Amino acid sequence: MKECPYCHSDLPDDSTFCTYCGKPLKKVTMKDLEKAEEKISKQREEKRDSALKHNPRENNWSKLGLMLFLVSLIGLDFIVGSVVSACGMDAKFVFIISFIGYIGAIACGIMSFVIDYQDKKKGFQPNGNSKFAMVSLIMSGYIALLNLSTVILK
Repeated sequence: MKECPYCHSDLPDDSTFCTYCGKPLKKVTMKDLEKAEEKISKQREEKRDSALKHNPRENNWSKLGLMLFLVSLIGLDFIVGSVVSACGMDAKFVFIISFIGYIGAIACGIMSFVIDYQDKKKGFQPNGNSKFAMVSLIMSGYIALLNLSTVILK
């Protein structure tokens, strides 16, 4: 235990200031105060830099990719493909068009990730929906390969 030289209170050994009278237990120089102030300002700058700024630019590529995927799957593959097949015609052309839609959805998902990466490098928050982009990438890739292997290349 330490004793305060001013008020004679008992203090823990690692104390630098008296908790009762507030006076320093060792002589504090201006150099020590400058170092402490510099350390605090560095911590504030690091905290400010770690928080990303609000992004004014919109990133709708993931939503566009998801829409292309859904239109190609539901509109072209299921509805138009079924109607054309029911009429007795070859539906290969419809599946080729939907395949192009899936490739477009994959490209949109990739663009969403690229734009978010560029924004993050510039210090902005990513504002593309990464879950939509992931769905458009994975599902479009899967269905495009399915169309390619079962319908188009037959």
